[in-house]
Amino acid sequence: HIIIDEAHNLEDVATDQFGFSVNQTQLLDFLDSLFETGGAQTSAGLFAELPRHFQHSATGPGDLEKTNAIAQAAGPAVTRARQSVYDCFNLLTAFMAQSPDSSAYDARLRITDGVRKSESWGVVERAWDNLSVQLTAIGDALGKLDTLLGELKDAELLDYDMLLLRVQSLRRYATEVRINIGYVINGGDEQKITWLIYERARDSLALHAAPLSVAELLEANLFSQKATVALASATMAVGGDFTYIKGRIGLSEPEELQLESPFDYQKQALVYIPNDIPEPNQRGYQQALEETLIGLCTATTGGRALVLFTANSALRMTYKAIQEPLEEQGIAVLGQGIDGSRRNLLERFKEFPRTVLLGTTSFWEGVDVVGDALSVLVIAKLPFSVPNDPIYTARSEGFDDAFNEYAVPQAILRFKQGFGRLIRSREDRGIVAVLDKRLLSKKYGQVFLDSLPHTTVRSGPAKQLPLLAARFLV
Repeated sequence: HIIIDEAHNLEDVATDQFGFSVNQTQLLDFLDSLFETGGAQTSAGLFAELPRHFQHSATGPGDLEKTNAIAQAAGPAVTRARQSVYDCFNLLTAFMAQSPDSSAYDARLRITDGVRKSESWGVVERAWDNLSVQLTAIGDALGKLDTLLGELKDAELLDYDMLLLRVQSLRRYATEVRINIGYVINGGDEQKITWLIYERARDSLALHAAPLSVAELLEANLFSQKATVALASATMAVGGDFTYIKGRIGLSEPEELQLESPFDYQKQALVYIPNDIPEPNQRGYQQALEETLIGLCTATTGGRALVLFTANSALRMTYKAIQEPLEEQGIAVLGQGIDGSRRNLLERFKEFPRTVLLGTTSFWEGVDVVGDALSVLVIAKLPFSVPNDPIYTARSEGFDDAFNEYAVPQAILRFKQGFGRLIRSREDRGIVAVLDKRLLSKKYGQVFLDSLPHTTVRSGPAKQLPLLAARFLV
């Protein structure tokens, strides 16, 4: 039997666990763990350390000779692989520079068969072929070493168990990384999503692969292995039922139970939607967002506000605009990725009431601030997936109406998670300001609102928000 809490995240967690990622540093670290030559002609790594394990053992000289022969044969492959890693990643970085969003904070490029047909990708493939040959040679050497160590089980090698485990782990990694990078570079598996991410701040490029669907994987590795699997979450239902989540994780006829919230949202919370600000994709939205935040935080609560964003760029732009005006009023502004770790930001937010905290993805859930420290929750924008996100794009292709059948339900679950940050006890009271007029102007807006607990929803001019909030929070 197993109980899975926060089960609305099951698809994402399974996608991550059954997925793959690797960057240049990780590959070089792997190669260094096999063999690394220092500046003073000293060597380190598995192959260099093998003779030490044979000291004072019951093996004959022939066994050590076999081991040294394996290590000596693998050394050149490690050296060539190291150069091939540099060559391959330099070419991948150059290829990414050609993509439309190459200047983005985190540039992403889905690798499809169409991409693989380009002439410049052919250069990448040839570089990968060279690296693949070396990884195969390394894997073969580790396999021979694994077999030899198996034959020497009773030879009293120094730290035998740890050595065997180390060899088997490195052998497995060499095989897995070669196979999975091969999927990214060459394709060949229609059930895998493959993409590249370039993180500009770290100047780091990574290759990624993930399953197109986790339904069959969850059935084979989880649901069919347990007598009972209980999935629990406050935010699994969309439009009053579990149809969406069941389809995403492959549940056909589970027993279902929906329970009412213990909180009285009609009395404890008020949702306000300004109806006179531009939509997020319209000119003037960012300025309206900044002015609304400054007015709301200075005229009413003196802080005590959590502002949720969907993008780092929007958070940083807002932080820069509101920091000085609010700090002049004695209100501190904290920004995720700017002022410290997530844990540190939450501790400071709870300790100092005259604070506004700006957060992105990780702050939409798992934030538990009870009491007056959090009285205002601002959702800057409905949390739709980024249109060019490789996983979202690939999975969207499986729907007739991807926006309404996939994008909207997915965003609703995130929206409900964000909404849930405000009321954490029966004594809590607060206001939720959603600064996205699409809740009023688009047909799907009502679906978002219907998925919230029964609460009071009002709309009106943005200038009325501070006064309304002040009255509600008295």
